Amino acid sequence: MSDSELQLPDLEIYVKDDDIEPMIQWIESVLGNADNKQNNKHGAKLVCHYQQQPVPIVIVKNAGKTGFTSIWFDSRTLPWKNDIECGRAAFTALKKTVRCIDSVWQTGDDPDRWFEISSSGETIINWQ
Repeated sequence: MSDSELQLPDLEIYVKDDDIEPMIQWIESVLGNADNKQNNKHGAKLVCHYQQQPVPIVIVKNAGKTGFTSIWFDSRTLPWKNDIECGRAAFTALKKTVRCIDSVWQTGDDPDRWFEISSSGETIINWQ
């Protein structure tokens, strides 16, 4: 199966920043204002809507002690077809380095292979 035939059940990107307010503003600019927003010192949970479907979103600061904030969209009803499209959109809006998987993970793939979008361009990296 090609990557275009496979689809992840959700999207997740990692942003090199711990200020989540601009991230929430970007998300709401794309998906509309959140119905339910809960912020705390570790991140936030919110629910936006896209094409009349709820999109639960979890934001975690310093996810896995990486220095990156995780943004997890628990939905496939999104304006981006994959993590890279979402990552590119986040980088364009936030001007912060973004990391995401570069394809649909399959058995045998390198779990440390990531795509990085930064002011230096787009590269494939090994992120352990």
